[in-house]
Amino acid sequence: MKNLLLFLGFVLPVLGFAQLPLVQSKMYQWKEGTSKSDKISSVVLFEGSANDMEYLQMSSNLIGHGKTFSLQIPENEEHLLIVKTGILSIAFKDSVWSIGGGSVALLMPAEKYSLQNNTSGPCTFYRMKYRSKLPMDLARGKASGGSFVKDWNKIPFKPHDRGGIRNYFERETAMSKRFEMHVTTLKEGIKSHEPHTHRAEEIVLIIDNQTEMQMDDKFYKGGPGDIYYLGSNVSHAIRNDGKGTCTYFAFQFE
Repeated sequence: MKNLLLFLGFVLPVLGFAQLPLVQSKMYQWKEGTSKSDKISSVVLFEGSANDMEYLQMSSNLIGHGKTFSLQIPENEEHLLIVKTGILSIAFKDSVWSIGGGSVALLMPAEKYSLQNNTSGPCTFYRMKYRSKLPMDLARGKASGGSFVKDWNKIPFKPHDRGGIRNYFERETAMSKRFEMHVTTLKEGIKSHEPHTHRAEEIVLIIDNQTEMQMDDKFYKGGPGDIYYLGSNVSHAIRNDGKGTCTYFAFQFE
């Protein structure tokens, strides 16, 4: 009986975690924590599973002025960081980057790294944690370049008739057979495209101005900091709903 209870104690939490509900396709508002001296302030924006991920979480994070933290990615997760405000110093593998708003870092499983706020006030960033339903392929992630940083200031802007685009990356990772990220700028009143679907999940993160996202037969409005989560094969289209241009991240993963 004792052995059975011990077995259930290990198995039931795993089963409960594996059966997390799918993240709902809708708009999630940015929520910011408060500055704390002893740790990173983190607020979960959404959490659950996805078509290709047994675990997916997006959070807002805040580091107080002058604070430094040494961290390590769990061995069974990958993390994506997106700087919202301030200057974030990130260091791993004997390299250090100081990156501002719109910059990103993708960190492989078990990566050791440090974060420091190099701003006079708080520094804020998004953190996406995810774990694939398929077995992790660390060799694939390393062959594609391993952990990396993309600095907003070094991503060229390519104008087009509807606005413009910044292409960040498209590659394999340890947890994804394809992970693609770009930033789109839309002119006033412009729709990105007509409603369409694709197998890959997609996250759209608004950088500035007001937007309207159609998901199937529902419409959501989101502004700076807000996130649209689009599940696999959900019909969607985004429109600039404000004055002047709007800018947003769009990234797909599968």
